[in-house]
Amino acid sequence: MKKFLRRNVVVIVILVVFGAIFLYGDYQVIKNNQGIAETRNNYIERCKTKTITDEGEKKFCHEILTNEVIEPDFYSEFSEVLIWHVQSFGYFLFLIVIIPSMIQICRMLRNKYILNTNLRESYKSFIKKMLFTAYKYLWILPVLAIILMLPLLFTYTLTPEYSIAYGMRWSTKLIYHPVLFIFLYLLNVLIVSTIYVNISLIVARFQKKFIPCIILSYIVFFSIEIFLETVVRVLILQRVFHTELGMIFNIMDIFGFNDLFGIPALFIVNISFLLLSFLGVYLAYRNKERFVISCEANN
Repeated sequence: MKKFLRRNVVVIVILVVFGAIFLYGDYQVIKNNQGIAETRNNYIERCKTKTITDEGEKKFCHEILTNEVIEPDFYSEFSEVLIWHVQSFGYFLFLIVIIPSMIQICRMLRNKYILNTNLRESYKSFIKKMLFTAYKYLWILPVLAIILMLPLLFTYTLTPEYSIAYGMRWSTKLIYHPVLFIFLYLLNVLIVSTIYVNISLIVARFQKKFIPCIILSYIVFFSIEIFLETVVRVLILQRVFHTELGMIFNIMDIFGFNDLFGIPALFIVNISFLLLSFLGVYLAYRNKERFVISCEANN
């Protein structure tokens, strides 16, 4: 048990810290809604029991007593948490995924693991082992997403009446199918997490020291995001094609699940990015001789 905790201390810290942050966001949203409901009930009780002569107050009481109250649902409150309590951490989510993976990957590369195993196993076998090591922490962000969802699932209804009535974040009919919604949401988080790890794998091929690798990976990631936001979205899609489709060209908003142009469009874009990232990893590691020479040059 102690050995397991030592090996996974970084992952445990990430889950505890960000799990607590996300749960606190849920707590604030739930508490705020409870406060609104309590205030509304107080007004209703006051309107029922108090003799009212003021015309403005009469009008207010008539509205509050006759208007149908639509209670918030899971989708509306999930959207609230994402916007007000998670979105500000978007810059750190990339690091949450790559740091646990790169600790072990950089250790393998810095310690010239391939030189020690070169005679015992094939290069293909080594690459498979390295990729398994890199991808074994892809579950972190999906698990954090589940932690974020659970309190809201137990507190609010899955009937999206409130979200539809007030035009909340989700715009497709997918919200009428909660199981499919949650599955596709988590699948999308997993896809983007894989893109993050692939970016860091490409960087690790050329920078094998852990801290420089993390810093450079973040710079590359941020540069890709700026390119997508400015060149692809603004200069090409907005100015040339006059479309806002570029809104879904956003690999930083991993928890966003932007369905404005439909779920298929979102997945086509993200899967395309995923395939491009796999191509980048393949090109970075396909030449065994160059890779071995770069490992031998490690100090």
